[in-house]
Amino acid sequence: MEDITAVPSFPEERIKKRGIPGSTLKLIAIFVMLIDHIAATILDRTLIARGFYSVGMETGGNAAANNLLNMIDGIMRMIGRLGFPLFCFLLVEGFVHTSNKRKYAIRLGIFALISEIPFDLAFFGKVFYFGYQNVFFTLLIGFLVMWGFQLVSEGLKDKKWLPVLSIAGAAGAGFIVFTSAQNVMFTVNSILEGFTGRDITPAVPYQRLLIIGMAVVAGIVLLIAYLKKNKEDRKIEIFLADCTILVAGILLANLLITDYSGFGVLTIAVMYALRRKPALSGLGGYLVLNIMSLSELTAIFAIIPIGLYNGERGLRLKYIFYAFYPVHLFILYLICKAMNII
Repeated sequence: MEDITAVPSFPEERIKKRGIPGSTLKLIAIFVMLIDHIAATILDRTLIARGFYSVGMETGGNAAANNLLNMIDGIMRMIGRLGFPLFCFLLVEGFVHTSNKRKYAIRLGIFALISEIPFDLAFFGKVFYFGYQNVFFTLLIGFLVMWGFQLVSEGLKDKKWLPVLSIAGAAGAGFIVFTSAQNVMFTVNSILEGFTGRDITPAVPYQRLLIIGMAVVAGIVLLIAYLKKNKEDRKIEIFLADCTILVAGILLANLLITDYSGFGVLTIAVMYALRRKPALSGLGGYLVLNIMSLSELTAIFAIIPIGLYNGERGLRLKYIFYAFYPVHLFILYLICKAMNII
């Protein structure tokens, strides 16, 4: 009879490293992003050139081909939703393990600038389009927010001006509650209108007042908690200071109109806060993205590779990973140009 208590034939160290290394996560993220961007550029522009979006589901002529292309386009965009939470998770891991945060931030900034022209060409057909900025700007702002969190918790918590950040953080927390609740309201209203056919517009002002009330109450509760805190316990003080930093990042992303904007920065912050448990980190990011928009529903599947992450770096793909973004966007632009759909 086989001894089920026997020691496995492979060492314990190997067992600990089972799972997906960071390089595999990068390749998955790149792959789903490419699928998404092919749909968002080539397929979307093909359908626009054929006049599909002006008439909706067709019934004659090239109807079958166009309807099939639209269905494929939708599926590819749903697959692409996995990309951003994976990039956010990798950014958090990069922040935690980098030995030089300054160089990391500069590198993100450089590639944000390099990628902007290919991004504008691929998605807007212009060399410069200031109405929407590429995702590297969102990642850079998210990185700076995490750096701010670390500075507060490790290096600045004894500074005399920390209470100023903390008091401002009470208002910042209220702002986050207001923004999130307002997005939930819009989503719920859209669902109700879709199912009932009723116009929800008259109720919106009252809903907004309720949300403002929730935000004010949240801010006041946190402010009272801060004022009543034990002088030896600085957790609430640091949390509120972090809220100030986070709101600054959210407002900057909204001002620049970056990809995923303020909710992208909030996603990074939540995943950073939950970073010690990868699957929980992925779930937290997923929930934030769905507060932003229910079009992110399929991002739930990103939790699978994130949960399988084994903490190992894997292959060295740093610059390939960065360079792929502007290069593939420029190639997609050239393809659209050759097809005369841009």
